[in-house]
Amino acid sequence: MCMDIIDSDPEIDFDHLNQYVGGDISLTKEIFSLFKNQVEMWSKALVADADDEVWSGMTHSLKGTARAIGAGKLADLCENAEELLGENARPAARQVAVEQIEHRIGLTMIEIQRWEYRQTLSDMRK
Repeated sequence: MCMDIIDSDPEIDFDHLNQYVGGDISLTKEIFSLFKNQVEMWSKALVADADDEVWSGMTHSLKGTARAIGAGKLADLCENAEELLGENARPAARQVAVEQIEHRIGLTMIEIQRWEYRQTLSDMRK
């Protein structure tokens, strides 16, 4: 028996995002661009052996930018990772968190690319 391991829920809650952008395509593009830049910058510093201050700052920042675009699954992973400080800063747990966050970032980026592609098609039809 083959099990479907693909998560069918979208990575981005567009209803959440639209509460802030009001369906404005240009503003959505700008917010996605900011998200991509922030993720690129912050995720490079998210390493399992980071000191607690860096780890906390990176996971918190990623959580905030994810919540801003409605990427709740990514934000939840980052929130859980925020707890891996002090006595809870086990290298193996942090490494798993990094891998999960990187995976979810990838899925979120795919969702953004799909949205951008649909916008491009829509623009071409006009």
